[in-house]
Amino acid sequence: MKMNVELLAELCVFACALVGFSYGLTVFFRKKSPLYAKMITGAVGCMMFASLLTVVRRLTGFEEHIFQLDHLAYIGVFLFLLTANAGMMDGLVDDRSASLRRYRLLALLAPLAIVLLYLPILLRELPALAKGIYGVVALFAAAAAYYNCKHAIIPDVDYGVVRCVRGYNLLALAYAVLYTCAATARVCGAGTVLLLLSVLIGADVLLILPLLKRGIEQWRA
Repeated sequence: MKMNVELLAELCVFACALVGFSYGLTVFFRKKSPLYAKMITGAVGCMMFASLLTVVRRLTGFEEHIFQLDHLAYIGVFLFLLTANAGMMDGLVDDRSASLRRYRLLALLAPLAIVLLYLPILLRELPALAKGIYGVVALFAAAAAYYNCKHAIIPDVDYGVVRCVRGYNLLALAYAVLYTCAATARVCGAGTVLLLLSVLIGADVLLILPLLKRGIEQWRA
């Protein structure tokens, strides 16, 4: 029963990520599309492959190894989200002035929340390697969540850059939180909670790229 619930949860996420990634490839992988959008599409693609790998493991019963390729795919998700915001985009929205210091400090609440949500995994009786792998993914999620949170709350700048991508950043932040909650629920064996979280993750993944597209169109207008 537990396996069936976990499989159903992962199939839900995979189906939504597949639709989202297909949409991103169609809309953003063109010559004039911004690199920012392509990187977010890459993140959704990693979400899709991570879910696909997990579904295959569930169906084949290949669960004996602590390290699985889907862990690398989830690192890819948060690496894409992190690098999309941490470089040039962050320079556009944050000039490092003292007036924006409060927003940089408030944004630290996001990675703190990720770390706190990871603690139940750390406290479980698991092999040290398993805790370490989940911890590495949590660190990437925390780093990405910091920038998504900061770009969601920081005041707007010239040309409405922040306003146009605020919705996307809120959804990306929600994904980091939901993913960490789902990982904790999976480790703790909370199948019903995992299924509910997977539905929320699927909805989040479906909305990310359409909302980003609308923001980019407003940016260019």
